[in-house]
Amino acid sequence: MGIFLDCLGASREVGRSAFMLHTDRQILLDYGIKIFDDTGHPKYPSENIRPDAMLLSHSHMDHSGYVPAIYKHSKIKWFGTPPNPDICEVLWMDSMKIMEKNLPYHIKHFNRAMKHFNPIPNGQPFHLGGTEITFTDAGHISGASIITADYRDKRICYTGDFKMAETEMHKGAKPVKDVDALIIESTYAQRDHPTREELERIMVSEIKETVDRGGTVIFPSFALGRTQELIATVRKHLKHVPVFVDGMGKELTNIYLRHGQYIKDAKKFRKQTKSVNMVHSIPDKKAASRTPGVIITTAGMLSGGPVLNYLFNVNKHSKLIFTGYCVEETNGWKLQNEGYITVDEQDLSVDLPVGYLDFSAHAGRSDLLKFIKEANPEKIILVHGDAPETFAAELREKGYDAVAPMLGERIEL
Repeated sequence: MGIFLDCLGASREVGRSAFMLHTDRQILLDYGIKIFDDTGHPKYPSENIRPDAMLLSHSHMDHSGYVPAIYKHSKIKWFGTPPNPDICEVLWMDSMKIMEKNLPYHIKHFNRAMKHFNPIPNGQPFHLGGTEITFTDAGHISGASIITADYRDKRICYTGDFKMAETEMHKGAKPVKDVDALIIESTYAQRDHPTREELERIMVSEIKETVDRGGTVIFPSFALGRTQELIATVRKHLKHVPVFVDGMGKELTNIYLRHGQYIKDAKKFRKQTKSVNMVHSIPDKKAASRTPGVIITTAGMLSGGPVLNYLFNVNKHSKLIFTGYCVEETNGWKLQNEGYITVDEQDLSVDLPVGYLDFSAHAGRSDLLKFIKEANPEKIILVHGDAPETFAAELREKGYDAVAPMLGERIEL
């Protein structure tokens, strides 16, 4: 039996990661949604699939958000590391609340999905038929894994999203060796990220200057991963500056602590978390707005959440600093590029200086090349990128058999 891959999403695009690996089993790798699309509507992978099992690399919505739809017509098992169902529950419930009838699955499908999850720790091989599966730490968010499938004499590696450089929350991913086929993300194939040392130096300087003026630094933050990284990074350098945390990141921070073995130093992070102020009430919000310090709050792209309130309630000495990518035409992108945001169909100006620090949790160009070199694959499939065909052409010039598949394409492995 041949080995091949059906590309159901994240092919020459970022979002809706979904791939069907065919060995002696049909194994679905991720099943996500594309929330931000130029059509203004979410995009989903095909439902015309019949997997034998599903493997989740991590719980970000562009990788996990369509998993409940499987359970419209199936009762298969899905597998991932232990933090994933707890995180998915928070994200999926929030998605159902926001999208309501526009989301093509319902609470009963969510409940079925939660019943069929099987936790597998990193580094513990298990079998789906004759295919051996191993999860290893991806260094991306809590519970994120690189997935390796060994079938007969072939090794297939699917990276999902990964980061090799060490951060405050994670030690960083290690390359998988002796790979025959490598399915690798290519989000930042054309550029590297600044070093964390440089980013942290600038961050500390910005916070000190702002607080000394009596202002507040607002970090619009992704609830999952970025909120926790910012708590740890700010507290690493600034032990006594008041820090307020608002939005869904509070609940996800508790999940991080519940699964402490999936972060770098759980004891240290627990202590850091106890030293910040979790915002739970209107008085807490007022205190956060009036106290010179730091506010870490959702949403990271200003697409909703408590951050919209804080923008107009902190004093004139305050500053807004983005730490992650903002999709074009989101409020975060508009503010950085056009100087306004849109709320309830009204364009509003924000009278605060705006900065940006690249705290990406993805591998940059150098790490992608390093992973590829050490994996030494016979074939490379570049996914999860806006222009992977450029990177594929470059890799072919280096002697690799590299492809950037189109949506719906089948790749022989």
